[in-house]
Amino acid sequence: MKFFNRLLFLPFLCSMFYVLCSTPVLASSEFETTYNVRYQVQADERVNVNQNISLTNKLSSVYATQYSLTLQSGRIENIKASDEEGPLKIEVSENNDITIINLTFNQQTVGTGKTLNFNLSYDNLDLAYKNGQVWEVFVPKMANPQEIDNFILWLAVPTNFGNPAFINPEPIEQKIEGNLNYFRFNKSQLAIAGVSAAFGQFQIFDFMFTYHLENPNLVPGETEISFPPDAAFQQIIFKRITPLPVNIRVDADGNWLGKYRLGPNEKLNITAEGKVKIFAQPQEKFLKPSLENLKNNLLPQKYWETEDLLIQAEAKKLATPRAIYEFVVETLDYDFSRVKEGVERKGAAQALNEPKNSICMEFTDLFIALARAAGVPAREVEGFAYTTNVKLKPLSLVADVLHSWPEYWDEKRQIWVPVDPTWEKTTGGINFFDKTDLNHFVFAIHGESSIEPFPAGSYKSSSSIGKDVQVVFGQYEQEDNPKLEVDFKIPKKIFAGFGGEGEIIVKNLGQQAFYKLELSFKTEKLDLTLPTNEKVQLAVLPPFASQPIVLKIKSSDWWSFGRGTLSVTANNQEFNTTIKIGSFFWQLILPLVGIVLAIGFLAIFMVKQKQWQLKNT
Repeated sequence: MKFFNRLLFLPFLCSMFYVLCSTPVLASSEFETTYNVRYQVQADERVNVNQNISLTNKLSSVYATQYSLTLQSGRIENIKASDEEGPLKIEVSENNDITIINLTFNQQTVGTGKTLNFNLSYDNLDLAYKNGQVWEVFVPKMANPQEIDNFILWLAVPTNFGNPAFINPEPIEQKIEGNLNYFRFNKSQLAIAGVSAAFGQFQIFDFMFTYHLENPNLVPGETEISFPPDAAFQQIIFKRITPLPVNIRVDADGNWLGKYRLGPNEKLNITAEGKVKIFAQPQEKFLKPSLENLKNNLLPQKYWETEDLLIQAEAKKLATPRAIYEFVVETLDYDFSRVKEGVERKGAAQALNEPKNSICMEFTDLFIALARAAGVPAREVEGFAYTTNVKLKPLSLVADVLHSWPEYWDEKRQIWVPVDPTWEKTTGGINFFDKTDLNHFVFAIHGESSIEPFPAGSYKSSSSIGKDVQVVFGQYEQEDNPKLEVDFKIPKKIFAGFGGEGEIIVKNLGQQAFYKLELSFKTEKLDLTLPTNEKVQLAVLPPFASQPIVLKIKSSDWWSFGRGTLSVTANNQEFNTTIKIGSFFWQLILPLVGIVLAIGFLAIFMVKQKQWQLKNT
């Protein structure tokens, strides 16, 4: 009888960055393969990988003598392996962050239906990270699922990590044993994408941005700068903005734009400091787009050439956001050599024609153009994205080079959904469509324009040097209750039966935005006319913003006089002012009558005196 030695390659890569798709030496027709794999996350960021593998012979003339595993990681420790006869011979080689483990079996399992069972375990230091308030865990997808018959993966995480903020794909089973939370996945799930999970309520980043403004003109001028806004998955808490803007408005895309006035030849440096909380689930307090805004997010723009014939042809074939996303990931190749400040932005059409030299801008632009051409509102987000990928990390940690990613409008969920095709490409298949992560921090949103507003980090002057964007992991702090102030710009005095016009100015003193802020009004001895009836609702009032409300006021009747009261209640705070009501009769008519009577008496006196003088002459 003749037997053939077989070198067995495990078709599963344990790396968070790249999937190794080597050609398998082992034929699926020769062995039935079963894998039971456990990834157990440790508190020191190690992940213990334990693989129980069974090989059952389908042929009598073939058996396995060796096993080889290639890992795209240079941080592999504590390698152990054994079969039913004891420890296996282990050979390890490393080259450019790639670790190759070769095992030699002790036994030769011969015969149809005979099974070889063996175990391999090791610690991988590249799969779990404690970043700020969040634990992040990654398990990459299977490289060659067609070579595996049965596959089960258990992800074991300490219960003190908390409940998952998100875990994708959704596990088919979850259980708790001792102090570990177990999540089970099967072959069909891992063949499509790896596991991406985050544990923690939310992520927190501290930020400090510097803006350099300069007015080179000989006359005063105004300009606007973009502060990081609230978004569906993030909340901004400002500590301070120095100096404060004249006002902050919200544009159609939801950007927060601060207005500043500069004198002739004036230079001004602005600092904004605060925290951002990034959530796994969308927040209820978020400004929804208008129908007009959604329509504008379907239009062609510079870099989003929806009328390009090739883009239109692909959009017709793809149609859905998921199909578009997968097409972009599969079509474009990331070019690390282009990652630098001042790189030229190609746009969607050129990216589709030149797919080999793309970076995040091209991945984003192509997704947006295809989505808009397919009738799906889409837009670009620019901001900060933290990553443990050593090739991508320099983007925003050593220079003001930001990341960009697209969002599409989900009509059913009524939210803008962020996706990141760039990161799926550069992480070797980790799914960033169903869930991004808790490390994407929005600086500016581009929907109605593909260029403006410019994000933080873009406001340079001729004399500015150094980094203008500082973002680090932050700690949770008890937040102050939002505070309001109401200024009354109304007449201090009116006459009974008459009135005047004025306004109240509602001011947000920081640190968070108000949403659906209701203002109710009460008066005594006064009648009030508002843009609406008894209540006014402000859709959103950003930190340090103010909103004027025009009103008309008059006395409740013609006879009242003294003092009237106007009260405004908002956010459980009450603000009051008094208005002096003058009596039309006592303060206007009666004095006029007195003057008329006095003039009459004087006229009579003068006539009498004239008559007396004539009589005595």
